[in-house]
Amino acid sequence: MALALQGELTIVRGKIAAIEPRAGGVTIRSGTRRVEFPGGWALPGLVDAHAHVVGLGLAFREGYLRDAPSKHECIERLIAHGPNRGEWIVARGWNQELWSPPLFPTRYDLDRVFPTTPVALTRVDGHALWVNSSALERAGITAATPDPAGGAIVRDEHGMPTGILLDAAMELIQQYIPERTLEDIEHAIIEATAAASSVGLTEIHDMDVLPEHLPIFTQLAEQGKLHCRILSWVRGQRFEWHSAGVLPTTGEFHRVAGIKLFADGALGSRGAALLEPYTDDPSTHGILLLTVEEIAERIKRALDDGFSSIAVHAIGDRAVRAVLDAFEYIQQRYPALDNVRFRIEHSQVVHPDDLPRYVQTGAIASVQPIHCTSDAAMAERRLGTRTATAYRWRSFLQHGVLLCAGSDFPVESHNPLSGIDAFCRRIPPGSDHPWYPEERLSATEAIEAYTINAHRAADMSYRRGWLAVGMDADITIVDRNIEVCPAEEILQARTLATVVGGMLYEHA
Repeated sequence: MALALQGELTIVRGKIAAIEPRAGGVTIRSGTRRVEFPGGWALPGLVDAHAHVVGLGLAFREGYLRDAPSKHECIERLIAHGPNRGEWIVARGWNQELWSPPLFPTRYDLDRVFPTTPVALTRVDGHALWVNSSALERAGITAATPDPAGGAIVRDEHGMPTGILLDAAMELIQQYIPERTLEDIEHAIIEATAAASSVGLTEIHDMDVLPEHLPIFTQLAEQGKLHCRILSWVRGQRFEWHSAGVLPTTGEFHRVAGIKLFADGALGSRGAALLEPYTDDPSTHGILLLTVEEIAERIKRALDDGFSSIAVHAIGDRAVRAVLDAFEYIQQRYPALDNVRFRIEHSQVVHPDDLPRYVQTGAIASVQPIHCTSDAAMAERRLGTRTATAYRWRSFLQHGVLLCAGSDFPVESHNPLSGIDAFCRRIPPGSDHPWYPEERLSATEAIEAYTINAHRAADMSYRRGWLAVGMDADITIVDRNIEVCPAEEILQARTLATVVGGMLYEHA
């Protein structure tokens, strides 16, 4: 069944009341209002199934290190911006994989320009922090400071901190950085949802949400200031949702949907937990942030609190296996869990033996296709021949695994067409050839991952995910039929409008 259509769609009380197919474009009719989009094509509203809304809004102001080609360029940009959080300089987006050579920077690189101003810079994936000596001093981090559980302080040959902190070790610094105001967060959310809507998104699965941000989302939803539906998966690594008394909620434009956990870090910072050592650094297997027992303990508490969706970040094959083990452990002890949705976020490196276990446990593969094309060269260095077991989209579908898709913005572009393009072409930047082309998807399969499958992953497919009478009026209107156009044209498509619960937002 085709997903894209042209014609007139009549909307009544936020639902699709009638569809009259007609070639030549799309007409949205609501009450006495008719808006025409000549040449347009209507798609089910596109969903980003894994993103960070507040992070995107803040990145518009603090993400100015993104795409910097060298550490020297990073420092020049820092000089131009200056302190932005009290006396601290805080920014995000550096990526040593774009530099030559692709090596981690050190505190000394920053010290030469910022000898007394504390500096804290988050890597593009959010799993590493680059700080200067002043920041280390503020936090009391020395050669004698032990690595925290689930993190690492990178050290030189003399045991001295280099200024790079991985995963849980980042918190040693972050607790000393002045907090953002509630107004900062509110502005970030509004700006992020407006930007997401402008590229065709009608719904976002917002991951690792801080409990204290939930009331802001709810208030903005009630005020009609959200341009997309927001489903929140609340931070759960240290039982944060439980300590704050957060329970699942329902709502049209915002609801608390589930709990988010982390099993490991990221591939770029060598924090992803692998079964075998890193090819480019045999001294490490990465970092397993939670044991199988600890993952299961958090899932049990979440289920007791009434949650029916558990999302666990797992990038490396060792982490994926640990998460599957935890899912099996829970299911064996609580066999009546038919309504619970277990999601493995990223699912980047998966051992062949574990593909069938996704089906056995009902685990959903929530992937970010643009990570594949962005990370291809880095992944080859980290994994060597194991890249054949990475980003296995076609393999997931062949095994009958539910596959939904997102961007992980602000780590990657928030434009869903970038992800659909990566699904279909799988061509890394600077290359003319697809990377492991056997794992590509068709355009229809790619769009399904951003529409009906995303709603299935959130247990909302009975209301949204395709264009039909009686379904929610969540619609993305683009200037061409991306389901059948040549794959190389997908990225050229423009979003003309989105409709969310019957509310029309024009973008062209």
